Amino acid sequence: MNAKKLVEKKDWNYYVYQDGNIILLSVPIPKPAPGFDVLYTLTEAEKENYLRIGIEALENRIEDMKINFSNYKMNSWR
Repeated sequence: MNAKKLVEKKDWNYYVYQDGNIILLSVPIPKPAPGFDVLYTLTEAEKENYLRIGIEALENRIEDMKINFSNYKMNSWR
């Protein structure tokens, strides 16, 4: 079984993890209280783009996760 490995981060903006062949994007948001990590698993196309050009490929996704957080999986900070 593979362990989730931190690939890239910008504290309090985004975290990118790799778990086997899966790349997971985590975006922390302070509101609604008590704060949440908004989680998204990249599609194959997003993953290929990310691996090719880097975090710039995910800028629109990160902004969408901050605005439309209720459309994503959320983990409470508590």
